[in-house]
Amino acid sequence: MKKHVVLIYPRPTGGYSKERRRDIHSIRRMYAPLSIMYLASTLEKAGFPVILLDDRVMTEEEMTEKISKAGEILFFGISSMTGSQISNGLRIARMLRSNYGNDIPIAWGGVHPTIYPQSTIKHELVDIIMLAEGDYTVVELARALNEGKHLKHVSGIYYKTNGKTMMTLPSRKIDPLDDLPIPSWHQFKEYLNPAQYPYLATITTSRGCPFVCTYCYKGEVDSVNKGDIWRAFSVKRIMEEIDYLHSEFGFDIFESADENFILHTGRAIELIREFKDRGIKISSIRSKFNTFKDKVVKEFSGFCDFVAYSPETGSSRIQEYLNKKDDYSKMKLFNTKMRDMGLSTVHNFIFAFPFETDEDILATVNLCREFKKINPISRMSLYQYMPYPGASLTSLMQREYGLVLPENLEEWCQTDMYGELSLKFRPWVKEEDVSFLNNFQLLFNLVFNTYQPLDKEMYNIYESDPRIQQLLGDISSISRAVGHVNENKLNERLDSDLYSYYQERVFI
Repeated sequence: MKKHVVLIYPRPTGGYSKERRRDIHSIRRMYAPLSIMYLASTLEKAGFPVILLDDRVMTEEEMTEKISKAGEILFFGISSMTGSQISNGLRIARMLRSNYGNDIPIAWGGVHPTIYPQSTIKHELVDIIMLAEGDYTVVELARALNEGKHLKHVSGIYYKTNGKTMMTLPSRKIDPLDDLPIPSWHQFKEYLNPAQYPYLATITTSRGCPFVCTYCYKGEVDSVNKGDIWRAFSVKRIMEEIDYLHSEFGFDIFESADENFILHTGRAIELIREFKDRGIKISSIRSKFNTFKDKVVKEFSGFCDFVAYSPETGSSRIQEYLNKKDDYSKMKLFNTKMRDMGLSTVHNFIFAFPFETDEDILATVNLCREFKKINPISRMSLYQYMPYPGASLTSLMQREYGLVLPENLEEWCQTDMYGELSLKFRPWVKEEDVSFLNNFQLLFNLVFNTYQPLDKEMYNIYESDPRIQQLLGDISSISRAVGHVNENKLNERLDSDLYSYYQERVFI
């Protein structure tokens, strides 16, 4: 009988939205942990029993209890992005070491271990690293450990042996993606319901991103296995998953986790029409701005509620640094078209770069004012820049702005755009500027990313700093959404007891 593999999704930070960001959602749902659900599906297909644990919805006691019922454990797997998820991953790893000793290896995977495997593998709570896409690697690893074979035959890993760190050959490219089974949704069936609380009906129709934005880590991660940067599931395979999730759990509104949903226009049109034929929607479509071609855009009505693309800045000068070359006038025309179709748009922006001026920030504010004038229900989120591991812009921060990257996992816990904005990773930011940055970001998001009326909290922040007043201008002149714009069809299905139960324990 094969031993169990235990895969764990650590909790990212939960405090970010309270401090610097607000949005329209009073009920906080979360994406399903697809990173471990995909690995579980390939393991189960290979005959290995799997336990999936999500730190966001389970206590340590509940996780320990679930593991104890499994019997023998082959290995533990921890998925982690850079930042606070590392901290919680280490917390869980310490618990596992304390409860189960050193004989059961702990393997780490995800964005951070993939980009910085050599420094990650040095940690005493890391025995193995699975690089990049681990769907095939995790099965090879399980077979090797189950059969007592040497790990040098497992592709795509780092591992420790006799006090030394070893690296194996890269894993094979996953192509076509249709070879992968549907993610193991059944593992979380107790959290799945038509109200999609706490888990949203999250799908991916493709993997990777072919674009080279300088602030993003994706190019570094996607290129690890030297395969195609962007690959897609077939429309047939996607709809098989949709039909399964609809019939099994009542899902009829889906969230796409794709970076570029409509990169290939013909495929996107075929996929949209399949959804519409079934009377099923995707809540939002996210893609790079230049992929929104007219012949696919006209299919959006009845398929999605809003479209999302990220200008990141309203300044042409900052665009050069970010390798973003989209035309602002075309954005405004596109947003007008979306408004006329009854759709909203959602946009992300970044500020607090070391090479940024107040004129650059003002350009972003003015662009957002224009977006709001075109469509008051459009929304914009603002983030403070934090250097991403593996991004080319991070190298510039090292060369010219005094950034020194950590050499151990504990220090990497503090570099988190969503959680702690440590000045150690932003040496260009002065202590006396922190208050302005935090308050400006919070007020921006209250004004541009929520539908609440201007209130005392907003005006208190506004009046606290002349620089904020200068950059935002008269906030009462920014177009505000009116009417029932905050309705969410999923909320109508939400049982109050279910909501109360998870609201006390879920960390988003």
